[in-house]
Amino acid sequence: MTLTTNTQLILVLRFLQGPLTLLEGSILVPIIMSALNTKHARIIAYSCLYGFMLTGDKFATSMVKFAIENYDHNMMVYVIMSFHMIALAIYLFLFNQNRMFPKMPLYQLNLGGIFLMLISLISGAFFFVYGKKFLWFESPLILTAFCLMLVFGGMFILHQRSTKRPLFHFEVFKSKRVLLGIFIFFVFYVMRSCMSNLYQVMGMVWKWPWEYVLQIQYNNVIGTIAGVLVAAFMLMKKVDFKIIFIIGFTLLSISILWFSYLFFPDTSTEAVIPPLFLEGVGQGIVFTPLVLFMVGSVHPTISGNVSLVGTAMRFWSTTIGFSIMQNVLLYLTTKHQFLMTKNLDQTNPIFQEQWNSFLNKNSASNLSNEAEIISTTVLKTKLFNQALLVSNIEVFRTLFVLGISLVLLFVIYRPLKNRLLHR
Repeated sequence: MTLTTNTQLILVLRFLQGPLTLLEGSILVPIIMSALNTKHARIIAYSCLYGFMLTGDKFATSMVKFAIENYDHNMMVYVIMSFHMIALAIYLFLFNQNRMFPKMPLYQLNLGGIFLMLISLISGAFFFVYGKKFLWFESPLILTAFCLMLVFGGMFILHQRSTKRPLFHFEVFKSKRVLLGIFIFFVFYVMRSCMSNLYQVMGMVWKWPWEYVLQIQYNNVIGTIAGVLVAAFMLMKKVDFKIIFIIGFTLLSISILWFSYLFFPDTSTEAVIPPLFLEGVGQGIVFTPLVLFMVGSVHPTISGNVSLVGTAMRFWSTTIGFSIMQNVLLYLTTKHQFLMTKNLDQTNPIFQEQWNSFLNKNSASNLSNEAEIISTTVLKTKLFNQALLVSNIEVFRTLFVLGISLVLLFVIYRPLKNRLLHR
């Protein structure tokens, strides 16, 4: 990527970078677990992996930001390359050669199933991420992506049910704990997806520079690390999953409700930091125990398939959660902006004061007609920002109700209190 400026070629290289990076990261947990001689190896390995997953994007963005600001685009790529080389060196020289899984010939990897699943995942991601941009089913691209997702997803299921060496064993869905874990994962990621709304408000309404927003996000990182450590400690002490989930989702729900009281035209940093930290603690407490709850629900011979279910749920929940937040926010913002414009009382003294202030400010450096146009644009922006704030209040309070409802489900659902079945 440092040798070309061709956009199409860069897109192809970025596409190839995805699965290659995934192959590099997928061996992290087995390597850590095989290197640790302790009964808590699985807890430590999963805590490291999911701690990095929840916080890594902030660190990566900071390093890329430093490289771009102080050097150039090529240096950004060199920084990324250097970290891949460091990871490779650690794999080669610091970890032992123990294997957790037996060697398997390539013909047993079920490449046909991987191909079908790959097309379904890519098509589904395109459908949910770009649906709003292309007006959903009014676009032939979105319609094609939706059909490909369904067709190849169905073919993948049929292929796996009929092949001798399936990539995925559907028997895992016979476990009620796995099904409950899938539902919890979905709710968890929908609740997490609202954080993008908060960062949008920081940039669009509060006018905070993105560098400043990035610095503030580290309070969330600190909270996440603290939550992961607390979760690991509770797992080692064999605390019931029921207690862990109640604590984690209660903290998540409280932080989301807290945010809903901060959506004003101007908010201080000191007011945002505590709930941002609390949200990090909540998600850190939930993530690792949720994965272990699902993995420990089935026989060890097919526990790897539960990991695949968890990975798929993270992918689909992130994508669907992003799509839900974007479309719900668009609908609510459009509705509130329309109602505000429709019910705007131009005879109101407050409105007249604001309008005269805009007009006088713009008349000083523009002609009268231009000043009116600019003032009208400023007023529309103010109305949009206010509509965005009101919409986010509704979204965050709805998610709070969803989170508390899930906590109540944990309280009344008895099978949840069982600990890990297979360690």
